Amino acid sequence: MSIYSLKPAFRKALSPAARLMVRAGVSADALTASGLVFAALAGLGVWLGKEGGGWILLVPVGVLLRTAVNALDGMVASTTGTARPLGDVFNEVADRVGDVAVLLPLVLVPGVNDVLVAGTIAATLVTSYLGLAVKAAGGSRVYTGVMAKPDRMFVVGAAALAALVFGDAGAAFTAALWIMLAGVGITFLLRVAEARRELTQT
Repeated sequence: MSIYSLKPAFRKALSPAARLMVRAGVSADALTASGLVFAALAGLGVWLGKEGGGWILLVPVGVLLRTAVNALDGMVASTTGTARPLGDVFNEVADRVGDVAVLLPLVLVPGVNDVLVAGTIAATLVTSYLGLAVKAAGGSRVYTGVMAKPDRMFVVGAAALAALVFGDAGAAFTAALWIMLAGVGITFLLRVAEARRELTQT
């Protein structure tokens, strides 16, 4: 079960915003780029709020906005007929850079293990690459799993709120990283199984 299962309802809720973006002439690429900005905002919140304080609220705000515009860029591209291979490349690269922008600043939080941060980032990137590799091999872009991008952003945002409430950012983000690492590991195995199903039929 992943937040991706809620995507149809999320897209429906964002439909008015998508129509507004289309009328305003906002391109899908611009929305993709704004996702990077919001990811950086979340990372900035981690840095500024590492010792506590209200700055950490930038994290849930940033990850929520990042998730929203990452859905909107595809909606705008399909509505305007501007979807193209180069746009897919930009979107995927921006997603991976955004993941790093959100997660890497966690090494600055007192009490968070650097190796745990590095391991979570590495596992995230490899699992995302697997989803792309299946498409490159002739299958579909695989999103299967319990810890896809929206799930990771939810966990980080929830950890930031927990850090604000309980006053221990180190413990909150450490717990979030272990949850993400375990979830990404399960996701990797599920995507391997999906790859076998798809590619052995071609």
